[in-house]
Order: sequence, then structure tokens, then C-alpha cells
Amino acid sequence: MAPTRTVTVVIPTYGRKELLEQTLGSLASQTYPVALTEVVVVDDCSEDDTHTFLQNLETPFRLVPVRHEVNKGRAAARNTALRAAGGDLVLFVDDDMRCDPNLLTEHVRFHDAHPGAGLIGSAVQAPELGRSTIFTYLDAMGVHQLESGSRAPARYFVTNNGSIARQALLDVGLFDENFRKYGFEDTEIAIRLEEELGTKFWYCADALAWHIHYQTLEAVLDKRQDTARPLAYLLRLHPDRAVDFSVDALLPPSPDDPPSLRLRKIAARLATNRGSYSAVKWLAGRVHLRGASLWAMRYLIACQYRVGLVRFAAPGATDEPPAA
Repeated sequence: MAPTRTVTVVIPTYGRKELLEQTLGSLASQTYPVALTEVVVVDDCSEDDTHTFLQNLETPFRLVPVRHEVNKGRAAARNTALRAAGGDLVLFVDDDMRCDPNLLTEHVRFHDAHPGAGLIGSAVQAPELGRSTIFTYLDAMGVHQLESGSRAPARYFVTNNGSIARQALLDVGLFDENFRKYGFEDTEIAIRLEEELGTKFWYCADALAWHIHYQTLEAVLDKRQDTARPLAYLLRLHPDRAVDFSVDALLPPSPDDPPSLRLRKIAARLATNRGSYSAVKWLAGRVHLRGASLWAMRYLIACQYRVGLVRFAAPGATDEPPAA
């Protein structure tokens, strides 16, 4: 039977024209019918010539370029795209991904078999980026801990390679635009989808895309501390999810903490001291052993989250939503 499902690929972008060009090029080589495909790219007030590039680009699919005249953040950019979208199914892709030619086909195949569900594809580091501790960690986190075809928790839903029916996103009120800084706006909408609509999420390794943006260990760790602010905001909205994210012991002390959690918070504070952090970071930058590397990265990221959460999740510290 010939495909009939219409698909909108949603891509927010900001100042990464060269990477975006590769992403759009990979979407031009999809096996899924171009007549059923549109790509909505929201330029979130880039300072380079991204907008001109999109206006002049010729593609086999319908390309819908939209520009924000002020920077609003990734959540708002995706909402703008969703309001412009015409597809039954929405596939979220970031502007630094190279899509496998069968990416859309695999997403549509899943949704045809699982109406009302959400799919998380496999997003792995492109082989040309090389091999490092950080890339080993990134390729082992989230859904990569699961077998392909498994149910996945909502917290694993990410918008670099994930799909869901557009109507479901409309039904839960779209993304929360209070998320202005990078991170967790996709996780938060997945939690609402799960809690309000009963959406179930699944993982499919055959729905594949490669991350083509090189990241240093320093940059990844700095970003994790920055994302503690949107994480703190998410936990204000969904306080019961702190255990799901394994960050309950990293949060600031509270008079309401049970004794066991109080002890775990003390242990976390003692374990994430500056000397240990510096030593593990030094080793992580020089030694690449899979098991040890994964442990080192989890430790370093926990340290960064704790620093950020102590700052942003303390009582009275996060009365404001994440700022631009």
C-alpha cells in the first residue's frame, strides 16, 4: 500500500547555517515520498545569513522558512513551526543532524503500527567526529541503554530525532515557552503527553540520524551546568520527577527531606568536591576506557548539575522562569 501520511519535519535554528545546510541536504535524499513531506525551519533571529540562505534554497520537498525578529528560544521556535505545520505527523530534528535516507520511512512505519504513541529515534555521533570519552558517553545515554523496539520513559524523549502526531502536541498546549535557555523543554512536553494523554514512547534504532556538531568535554560540561536552570524549572512544574532524573540527592537541602534523602544529599555534597572533580576531569580528557569513561562522565555531569541546582533550585532562587 502506498504511503498516505503527511509529515512535517520541524527544525529550529540559530546561527548554524553550515550545519543546517547538511541537515537539509540529508532530508533531500529521503526514501519517503517528497509529495507527503514538508520541512518547517524557524530561524530564531540568527545574526548570520541563515534567513537569506533559506529563502533562496531549492529543495525537492516543500520548505517553509520562518524567521523570528527577536530571539525567543527553542520552545517558542518549535511552537511557531507547529502552528505553520500541515502534516499529520511531526518529526523533530535539530539543525546539526545528518538524517539516514530511511529516517522518515522508519518513523512513519512505526506510527502506522502504533497510533497515538511517540517514537524516539537513534541519534549518534557522526563517525567523522572521531572517538573520545564524551562521544562514548553521548552514544550510551538515554534510549541507547534500551533494546530497539522497547518502551521508553518520557524523560528520554528528545527533539533531535523524535516524532509524534501533531494533534497530540496541540492537545497538551504545545511547548512551554518559559523554557528560554537550552534544555528540558522537550522532556517537559513529553511528561505532559504521558500524564495528560497517556502517550507511550518507544525506541527504534533503525530511525537513525547522526549528530554532526563537534563538542569538547569542556563545552559539554559547561552546558550541563547551564541546563540546571531549565531543569530546576521543570522540577518546579513536576516535583515528583526528581527521582526519575536521578537528581533528588543533588537538590539543595529542604526541611521536608526524609532522613534517608538528607543523608544522600550530604554524601553527594561530599563526593562532588572540587578536588575529586578536577582529578576525574583530567582523567576523562586523557583516558578512554568504555566502562571507566561512562562512570567518569556520569560523575562529572552530576557535579555540574549539583552546582547549577544549588544555585537555581534553592528556595526562592527560581521564582523567575529560565531567562533569555
